[in-house]
Amino acid sequence: MQVTIKAETLRLRVANRIRLSSEIQDVFTTTVAELRSFLGSDRVKIYKFHPDQSGQVVAESVDSNKLPSLLGLNFPADDIPPEARELFIKSRVRSIVNVDTQQIGRIPLSEDLEDEENFSQENYYRPVDPCHVEYLTAMGVKSSLVVPIMHHDQLWGLLVSHHTESRSIPESELEVVQMVSDQLSLAIAQSTLLTQASEKAKREATIKRIATLLHSLPTIEYQSALAETIAAFGGSGGRLCIKNQPVMESFADCLQLDSEYIKVYAYGKQPVIPQQAKHKLMEQYSVWQERYKSGKYNIWAISDVYKIPGLRNLQVAFRPTKIRSMLMIPLHYRQELLGYLSIFRDEVETKILWAGEFDSDGRQLYPRQSFEVWQESKAAQAWEWNIDEVELARQLSQQFAFAIHENEQSQQIRMLVTNARTQVQQDTSKLEQSTKKQQALSEVIAKIRDSLDIETIFKTTSQEVCQLLQTDRVSVYRFNSDWGGEFVGDFEVANPEWLHISKLGVNTVWNDTYLQETQGGRYRHNQTFAVDDIYQMGFSPCHVDILEQFHIKAFAIAPIFVGQKLWGLLAAYQHSEPRHWDSSDIKFLTQIAAQLGVALQQAELLAKTKYQAVELQKVTEQQQLLFDVVTKIRASLNLETIFKTTSQEVCQLLQTDRVSVYRFNSDWGGEFVGDFEAANPEWSHLSKLGINTVWNDTYLQETQGGRYRHNQTFAVDDIYQMGFSPCHVDILEQFHIKAFAIAPIFVGDKLWGLLAAYQHSEPRHWDSSDIKFLTQIAAQLGVALQQVELLAKTQQQAADLRKVLDDLQATGQQKQFLIKVVEKMRKSLTFTGYDHDLEERP
Repeated sequence: MQVTIKAETLRLRVANRIRLSSEIQDVFTTTVAELRSFLGSDRVKIYKFHPDQSGQVVAESVDSNKLPSLLGLNFPADDIPPEARELFIKSRVRSIVNVDTQQIGRIPLSEDLEDEENFSQENYYRPVDPCHVEYLTAMGVKSSLVVPIMHHDQLWGLLVSHHTESRSIPESELEVVQMVSDQLSLAIAQSTLLTQASEKAKREATIKRIATLLHSLPTIEYQSALAETIAAFGGSGGRLCIKNQPVMESFADCLQLDSEYIKVYAYGKQPVIPQQAKHKLMEQYSVWQERYKSGKYNIWAISDVYKIPGLRNLQVAFRPTKIRSMLMIPLHYRQELLGYLSIFRDEVETKILWAGEFDSDGRQLYPRQSFEVWQESKAAQAWEWNIDEVELARQLSQQFAFAIHENEQSQQIRMLVTNARTQVQQDTSKLEQSTKKQQALSEVIAKIRDSLDIETIFKTTSQEVCQLLQTDRVSVYRFNSDWGGEFVGDFEVANPEWLHISKLGVNTVWNDTYLQETQGGRYRHNQTFAVDDIYQMGFSPCHVDILEQFHIKAFAIAPIFVGQKLWGLLAAYQHSEPRHWDSSDIKFLTQIAAQLGVALQQAELLAKTKYQAVELQKVTEQQQLLFDVVTKIRASLNLETIFKTTSQEVCQLLQTDRVSVYRFNSDWGGEFVGDFEAANPEWSHLSKLGINTVWNDTYLQETQGGRYRHNQTFAVDDIYQMGFSPCHVDILEQFHIKAFAIAPIFVGDKLWGLLAAYQHSEPRHWDSSDIKFLTQIAAQLGVALQQVELLAKTQQQAADLRKVLDDLQATGQQKQFLIKVVEKMRKSLTFTGYDHDLEERP
């Protein structure tokens, strides 16, 4: 009765552990402890068979005072003869050995008995083999009970009880041990299912993750997918070999052609192909074509690349590495080979703990005398591919193949659509073959048209083209009149290296002698120029030197025409490395250059229109101001007042630093008789100009007025850009003159003097309207001076007549007559002619 209770308790404990624990090792550990407690034996262990029929103790409960532990130790396959295995499998035999009685009992399960009524335990006991006795004796065991543990009708392992003393095994204990074995079978089945479910879920998650990368259109993440695949197999490297682009040739044909037709994605460790080898790629060797020439694209799991005769030509490539195993996965879709996926594994070092030393290369002829731990170490061992890994490879090959096929189809469709569109649009317009670049072109054109400000146009164009072409820099270059030029627009990618090293940028002058000599070279004929690598174009050394100064490795240039005139160039530069410019890149650059030319033409037209409007408004205002100035001049016939009024008004209206009136002497030297300067303390103290300042210009003296005697004006925007002699510049610098404009003052037909506007602060551009206004004021000033002289002359004549009258003591009638004459002379001094002359002047 006590045994039954203990047996039931044991069963419940084992069953409860199986139910509560998801870890099979916990079940094993609990089971052997509970069973040893129940049996009262010195050791209970669970022994698991390996695929090579060797085995390992995976769980143990032992009385360490009586027996040594065997946990984790391995036993060779020969320790359990094949016939014993057959009995364990076919008859479910339980083995009981008593060393003292020299007997072994092989008792099958009752349900396996053909005639249970005639069953007698005595029929199953026989003398034990002496070798078996010697084996157990060396182990320190006198009583042994072995019950097979089955899984799916296969011998999974053994449940073993050892005792250091002889003891009998009653039927009740045997049944309990069998019950525990059955429970273990259930636990193993459950654990196997859980493990398979977990592995399946893990495998499906891996497949899903890789499939996501492979189907992430429009850009398939081949490299990332390859890395994930290698990690899933615990590999050290791998390769994905496919066609480089959608061509009509098959993948097999591409392998036979130049390697540029093949695209290889590599990750991790790779075979090292010798430089002198015939083929540069591993996949080009004939072993793969021979393997799959039948059209059956099965996965080739190669455990050891050095044991495959067909790989002898490739073995030299693997020797510099530790790659030992390879999984060759052909990628095919509907019997069409699309590529190869290969996974590499490194060689491994194995360490096995054996229960006693034995000869692993031959059969043990004698039982071992000792079961002390013996470690067997093996270096450079191959890592076998298991069935689950091959299945995973098969499923992943479908994902890769479908993704490659889908990508090829997509590219072919896009190519067909692009070709069709190009064919249709050939005779009507030059549009981009790529829909993306067409949209980008439209967006760039729209942004260019959004502004008619030239600087904004340059900035927008260079920035957008740089980003869309994914080049290092885009610049706008403008020709000067001598066909040299400078950069007026520039945008570069945010790369600190080029920010500091490259000398290109806005306002950078680049005078290309060839372009200057040929007045624009090929670009004047509306030709583009693209260079993939400056070192492969045969440029002269000096040309290469210039390009190297600007760190240019490759470039593409399109001309910019404003109307029929070559205005400049739109250039894309590559600083980092050489680059191949596709025809679509050149076409895109050409179209942008054409649109930029239109925008510049519109901007120039608008600027010209605005300038004309401003000039018209300025002329209108100046005419009104001219009238006001003339009116003020008329208001007085006093020379000082006229000079002061003229210089002040002109200075304020022209917004210049100073306006002066200069009068020639009889020797054609002269002095300033009128002067007004803008309210600037700096020039008040530094400039030596002013009323009564004498300035005897030797040139004017020698030429009796020079150009001015011919009624010519003279305007200088910058004294340092006019080629003046050093002494002339010195004189101008003494008076702090940076720019000036001068108009002659004629009194009748005689050159009387000059009306001069000076700029002290900085150079200045004098508009034509400024010169015209100065000329008109000078003319009116000449008229005023003529009237003043006439007035002075008439007054003198009147005074002379009165004196004569007084001297002659004329009669009253004569006096009356002379008084009338004088009065008429005075009345004749009028501005009628002056007014008429002003109205007729432009």
